[in-house]
Amino acid sequence: MIARLLYAIVVGLIGAALVHIVVIFAMPHLAENNAWGRFARLGPLNETVRVEALRSAGPDTIAPMPGSDRHDFAFVDPAFVNASCRFSLADGPVRMIASYGPTTFWSASIYDRSGDNLYSINDRSAVDGIFDLLVGTREQIVDANADIDSGDDTTIPVEVDLSEGYMTIRVLVDEESKRPAVEEFIGSLACRPLGPVTANQPTASRDG
Repeated sequence: MIARLLYAIVVGLIGAALVHIVVIFAMPHLAENNAWGRFARLGPLNETVRVEALRSAGPDTIAPMPGSDRHDFAFVDPAFVNASCRFSLADGPVRMIASYGPTTFWSASIYDRSGDNLYSINDRSAVDGIFDLLVGTREQIVDANADIDSGDDTTIPVEVDLSEGYMTIRVLVDEESKRPAVEEFIGSLACRPLGPVTANQPTASRDG
């Protein structure tokens, strides 16, 4: 009986040690494949990148471009147009703004590098439904207040305790007729260090 107990303990300890070793060796790979790492493969800091929807089966399969890392985001809902940008606060706050607002639902979130959600907003809680955030530490936000145009009443300050993070935004396409407006909105997104920042101008004007 004692021999069996000792045997079970030894097997358990060996199993735990093996699991521990596997986890240690897997950590670098897992770190590279978190959201931050995958977004890093799509574009540099402060660049807005698109995240395409993926369907892996069926006649309406949406396939990624050859060599694309976008297939890593299989959780993307194809009913939404999704985009993201990574940012650093090392040199000051970052302004995230769009020069065009669609008449449809959108939501955006700020995450730290490990993927913890620090802030969320949508078109209903934004000022006049406009996407316009100033993201920085408490000290950076205070220092930047004097630099923001007094007419920018839509700018929402977002205080975060981090040095690097990323923003994701999802825009609903509930009708195909609204897709051009949604694409225009995504195309106008800017994610840049505070300064003379203006959103990218849309390439096409809205009909009507």
